[in-house]
Amino acid sequence: MAYKQFTFLSPVTFIIALAGFFLTFTEINCNGQQLDTIKGIELVTGYEQELDFNLGEDNSAEEKKVEKYDPNIFALNAFIAAIIGLVLMAVKKLRTNYKLVAVIALIGFVCLIAMMVDLKTKIADAQNKQDSTLNIDLNIDFKMKFGFWLVTASFFIAAVWNILMARDKSKQPEIIPETFDDTP
Repeated sequence: MAYKQFTFLSPVTFIIALAGFFLTFTEINCNGQQLDTIKGIELVTGYEQELDFNLGEDNSAEEKKVEKYDPNIFALNAFIAAIIGLVLMAVKKLRTNYKLVAVIALIGFVCLIAMMVDLKTKIADAQNKQDSTLNIDLNIDFKMKFGFWLVTASFFIAAVWNILMARDKSKQPEIIPETFDDTP
């Protein structure tokens, strides 16, 4: 097929996916003001967020609060899928196991979509809880940024490419080496 010349595509997509975890995945805004940006690797390892609260108009009276967040299980699984994909590409015997590589890429893709849904659900729950306790209208906006979309697209491309290669490989006839009988 015409796409066989792109054999470099699968390893490159996993490299891009792994590198993309070091870019910004999310941005959280409240009433139009940016509260936080979170990198993919922070979602994988867990992170601390330092929040500053001004007590009045005097800037010297600041209260700082540090919130710790556990690793996101979906981000962690997607990160592991990127590592496994790279390992599969590095091992020559496994490199052409297109079905296995496609499954790993699909796992990474599905985990990222699940991570996005999970984060948006948590933000919505936090906003609803905050609104009911304080009776304040806080407009919390949650955006997925370039790093997230880059990693998601990389997993998707890797999955599609490996599915195409597996389908093409299954259509090829199996070559059985001939055995020569030396007896007359």
